[in-house]
Amino acid sequence: MTSAGVPGFASPYAAPPVGTLLTPPPSTPRRRPLGAWALVLAILAGVVASGIAGFASFRIARGAGAEFIARGGQSVDWRLFSPVRDFVLLGEVAFWSGTALGIAALAVGIVATVRNRGRGPGIAAIVIAALGPFLFAGLVLVALAAGAGELAGAAV
Repeated sequence: MTSAGVPGFASPYAAPPVGTLLTPPPSTPRRRPLGAWALVLAILAGVVASGIAGFASFRIARGAGAEFIARGGQSVDWRLFSPVRDFVLLGEVAFWSGTALGIAALAVGIVATVRNRGRGPGIAAIVIAALGPFLFAGLVLVALAAGAGELAGAAV
């Protein structure tokens, strides 16, 4: 503050110390791994689990299909699956792990898309996770038909 009649002077100026930031530091680009995680989960659920279940279904049809056809296919005797119980377990594990991973991929993909944390991979994860059950069912059906078709070709 200055008194009346006294000229006002600016405060003395000193150069800032070395290393002082005069401007804010440049912002680093934010990594967006959430969408990538969702995409990895969706691929594991939709493609890998479906492929494993298809392989197991083919082996089940080859191992238990002949006895099932020989009995007329009217009723299922669960003892038919005894020779291929390891493939039945593999198919069941593929089903449940695909289900859990698919639901997780769908949820993480939605979060990544809404929060703009990897929107492109998040959208791809949502699509793959939504189509995963259809791919799973299609691969299992084709594998069962291929396994049963191989038995029909051998019986003729």
